[in-house]
Amino acid sequence: MVDSQSVKADATVALASRGYDAGKKINGRKRHVLTDTLGLLLAVLVTPASTTDRDAARILLTAAKSRLRRLSRI
Repeated sequence: MVDSQSVKADATVALASRGYDAGKKINGRKRHVLTDTLGLLLAVLVTPASTTDRDAARILLTAAKSRLRRLSRI
């Protein structure tokens, strides 16, 4: 399962790593997590909040597939 959470960024965070999530009206970053069916954490990706879940999932799954050989798409 892939899920995300938008988090407000402090003023000290560089502008290049921040974005605006229009759906939640948050200026900051997004945490994308990949878990197994038991809820155990497999991988984490932090992106600007403006990154869509679909785009981040592609990056996250591609990176995780090389380390997790049994990972399959259902």
